[in-house]
Amino acid sequence: MAKISCVMPCRNRGDMVDGAIQSIIDQTMTDWELIIIDDHSDPGDKTEEVVKGFADSRIKYFKLDDKYGKAISSARNFGNMLATSEYIAVMDSDDLCYNYRFDETLKALKEPGADVVYGDIDYWYPETGKVEKRTDEYRARKFDLKEYKETNFIANGTCAYRRELAVDFPYNTFFRVAEDYDFFSRLAKYGYKFHFIDKPLMKYRVHEKSITKESRFGFSYGRLVKYNRGWISEPPDMYRDGQFLE
Repeated sequence: MAKISCVMPCRNRGDMVDGAIQSIIDQTMTDWELIIIDDHSDPGDKTEEVVKGFADSRIKYFKLDDKYGKAISSARNFGNMLATSEYIAVMDSDDLCYNYRFDETLKALKEPGADVVYGDIDYWYPETGKVEKRTDEYRARKFDLKEYKETNFIANGTCAYRRELAVDFPYNTFFRVAEDYDFFSRLAKYGYKFHFIDKPLMKYRVHEKSITKESRFGFSYGRLVKYNRGWISEPPDMYRDGQFLE
């Protein structure tokens, strides 16, 4: 059994998933498994070909069948259930880990009360090679529930947690984005503890295909999380003229 399972959902990432995989292979801690869940990539996408080209027995590739759902939350749940380790690390298919990520993560997970660990990120602009820190309200920092109720400052791509939490609190498949905010808000509600690693664990790729851009959607999934938790009193406007806002 590997010391840590890394779960990476992907869709139509044949043009960039190789970098994410290589950043896992380059980890200084080598006792890992990488579970890649292909979430209905389009015909012609090269993700499967790229993944299998690595020929590494620690890398496991699965296509998400319709009977197990569709979209990011279903892909995360499916990968988490396939994980064999006590610990699960989140990984996105368009980002890069620093090679010390798993070492730092496992060390932090052994701290008392560390149910979830997360770290800082660097913003990476691949077209120019520029790397910079985030300095706005979303910057990663030590967990404070009051602040978290206002802003999701946990960088999901740096997170890891005990597998039992993924079993007891699966991702809500309603959420097309902000599934991480909903997941961690439920853990916070039930008193689970968050541990911040005060160093960058990954390079977040800034590009136009990122599914985290909520501006693409007609309402705020993040606001829905806050309403569901009772952190705000007014629900988001999810319908307009009889139609669900997408």
